[in-house]
Amino acid sequence: MEAILEKLHVDHINFDKLLNILEGQLHLLEDCEVSDLDTTLDAVRYMKEYPDCVHHPMENTIFKYFLEHYEHEHEHIHDLLLEHDDMPLLTDRLFEALQNALAGHLQERGELCAILEEYISIQRKHIDREEAHVYPMLDSKLGKEDWQQIDRVIAKVEDPLFGKDVHESYQRLLAQIMSR
Repeated sequence: MEAILEKLHVDHINFDKLLNILEGQLHLLEDCEVSDLDTTLDAVRYMKEYPDCVHHPMENTIFKYFLEHYEHEHEHIHDLLLEHDDMPLLTDRLFEALQNALAGHLQERGELCAILEEYISIQRKHIDREEAHVYPMLDSKLGKEDWQQIDRVIAKVEDPLFGKDVHESYQRLLAQIMSR
């Protein structure tokens, strides 16, 4: 597997770790138990800062390159590009709901659970489609020269949570991940 695609695959593995944390918090909320909304907010903030702003734009570059050079129409890729446009809105909605809950604004627990559940479900389906259908196809159809051209235009941004230098604002979240 090409290095860029391998990096995106590793990102998905890491995102799944965060989705597991969010799912655990969702179950606590559903069971009316004490949840850690600060950690949940940290996880969603990370999803805003890295997947929405770095990971998905990298994928968009690859997907658009593929469409321009190989297949002008590809159902999965077109759907994923549209989802990449919608995901920041979904993330923002969840982020705002969590901020409101932490600020003590009245909000039904059920409403927060519904938003969180929808977010987890959409993220997992999205990742599954990329991993099962698109990444293997890209790996088989794009050659070394294609990847070199793509590599020239992709921004190199260090992951602030799973990279070699963990940003201080994610230390608590990383500790939570490592304790699982």
